[in-house]
This record gives sequence, C-alpha cells and structure tokens, in this order.
Amino acid sequence: MKDYKETFIVQKEDCISQLDSSLPSLLGTYTIVKWMEIVSAKNINQYLDVNKYITVGEQVCIEHIGMLKEGQEVEIVAHIMKEQKREIFFEIEAINDEKIIAKATHKRIKISLKVLGKIL
Repeated sequence: MKDYKETFIVQKEDCISQLDSSLPSLLGTYTIVKWMEIVSAKNINQYLDVNKYITVGEQVCIEHIGMLKEGQEVEIVAHIMKEQKREIFFEIEAINDEKIIAKATHKRIKISLKVLGKIL
C-alpha cells in the first residue's frame, strides 16, 4: 500500500495560544494529531469499500519534536504498515522543509456500517 500525504497551513486556531493567550502562536500537538488521523483515514479509505466500512482511530502515540508558527506549512505523510484482521497500523510524519516536526504510530479499527448502524 502506498503513502498518502496532505499539506496544511498553520492557522491561528491551530495554535496553542488559543488555549491560553499567554502561550505563543505555535502549532499545537492536538492539531497535529487531528491532521494525522485525517490523513491516515483518507489513506485507508482508498482501499476500503466505503459503502460497507469505515475506520475509527483507537490509538495515537506521538512525539512532537519541532515547532511551527502560524502561516507555516506542514506536510503529513501516513504510511500503512500492516493490517491484522480489523486493525490497521500506520507510521506518520509531519514534515516542514524536509525537517521532521512530529512522528507517530497510529492504529485504526475497521467497522462494518451494519454494525455501526446497530450501535447508533
């Protein structure tokens, strides 16, 4: 399976200064996690019958090692490592100018829409 990547531009609402005005306008880890989940889901959706299945995030283990300020770009690259039954495992990087800003592992679970309909 292939990598899937998407580029995001850091907006004001993506920064930790939105949590507390005394904090700097730097990209928040919570936003990186959100973008990593989005890109991972888009990656696996290329291979799923989306009329029968969805995936939901179960686990994210992230290391946020660089800083980005408002207006900077970050490319999120999600690589599918393996699938085991209903579990899909990813390695993900957030990159700015060829520098890794964050890296993570992520696990998503495949759920039948029929089962989801019963739950909801």
